[in-house]
Formats: sequence, C-alpha cells, structure tokens
Amino acid sequence: MIIKFHLPKKFPRLGDLAEMFLLTLLLGSALLFVVYQLSTSKIAPEVSVLNERIDFLGQELALLSASYERSKARETVLEQETEVVRGANRLLREQESQRQAELGRLQAELDFYSRLAGTGGEQTGLSVYQVELIATESPRVFQFILTLTQNIRRASIISGKVKMDMEGTLEDRVVTLYWSQLTGGATAEPSFRFKYFQQLEGYLALPENFDPTRLLVTLEVKGQRKSVNRAFNWQDLLAPAQNEAPSIEG
Repeated sequence: MIIKFHLPKKFPRLGDLAEMFLLTLLLGSALLFVVYQLSTSKIAPEVSVLNERIDFLGQELALLSASYERSKARETVLEQETEVVRGANRLLREQESQRQAELGRLQAELDFYSRLAGTGGEQTGLSVYQVELIATESPRVFQFILTLTQNIRRASIISGKVKMDMEGTLEDRVVTLYWSQLTGGATAEPSFRFKYFQQLEGYLALPENFDPTRLLVTLEVKGQRKSVNRAFNWQDLLAPAQNEAPSIEG
C-alpha cells in the first residue's frame, strides 16, 4: 500500500504572516480601546451631572413656588388694603356730601331768617320767598310748597289769597292756565294769614300735551290794592333746590 502526502502547492510567505500578525494586533488594540472606552465612558458622569441639575432645578422650582405663594399672599393683602381704602374714600365722600348738605341747609336758614330780620340790607314787606315742586307718582301731578315771608320790622298780621297761574304751550299754542284749570276746579285758591312767615301746600295737575314754561304767583293782600307778584321758571323749579327754606309753621 502506498501512502502519498499531498503538500500545499504554495506556502504563505513570511511577509504575509507579518501582515496577518499586524492586522491581528491592530484589531486586538482596537478591541481593547473599545473596551477601555466603554469602561471609562462619560455616560456615568453625564448622568451624575444631570441628576445634579435636576436637583438644582428642583430647588429652584421650590424657591419659585415659595416666592409665588408669598407674592400671592402679598397680592391678597394689597387687595384687602385697596378695598379698605376704597371703603374709606366712599365714607369720606358720603360724609363730605352730608356736610355740604348740612352747610347748605344752615346757610339757607341763615338767609331765611336774615331776610325776616332785615339784617341782609333788604327791608321788604310781604314776599314769595320760595316755591318748591315735588314730583308724585303721576307724571302730570306735582306737589307745591309755597313759602311766604314778611319783614319782622314791618310785621303785623297780614292775610289774603294766593293766585297761581301757569304759562306754557298747548298743541303749539301759547296759553295761560289758571288755578281752576290746574286743580280741576275742586280746590279753592290758597289763602294766607300770618305775621312773620307761612308755608302753603297743594297740588297742581297739568293737562295732557301741555308744556309748562313759567309759574306765576300773585299774592292779593286783604285791604291793599297792590299785589305781590313773582314768576318762577318751570325748569328751575324742577331742579334740586339750592336754597331750601326751613320747614316752618305760620
């Protein structure tokens, strides 16, 4: 039996072996480098930094939340203080309004009694001091308060009647309505009798489509030919009285 050995036709050369060794060495070095990089990777430090940042941001958030709560509390306090100031201002305005009204009333009383006493330079006798109109539930009906005065220095009991007429327009015509037309003829003309002053009250009813312009007041004194006349603008009578006469009894 014959055994034959088959040898490779071509053996690797020494240079090829050196190249293979070098390539293996390079691959091993690269693998070692990769392993080293993986083992010393910055992932862990970055996670630590991120955790530190998260903790820092958490602290910042807590500080901001606390600051917000303090600001909210201050805002609530400021709102309460503002409401207190507003209430105080309203109270002051109301008190000032009341004070002005009281001063106006006192000034009106002073003027009224000065007129009676003649200390204001006027020495008038009988006069129509004031007419006040008060609206009622009916838009065409008004209550009137007529104040008559007489100078104390000339004071003596005086009596007579009051005529009240109304000028205006009715259906584009200028007309004058007399007492009987303003009261429906159901009420007699007011009469007066006093020594110093007296207030008379009553009601005036305006016809439909009548637009008043002036109220004419005439005082006819018993035993005297000369009457006392005074005219009042209707719009002025409807406006709030600037100089209200005190409530009096004749």
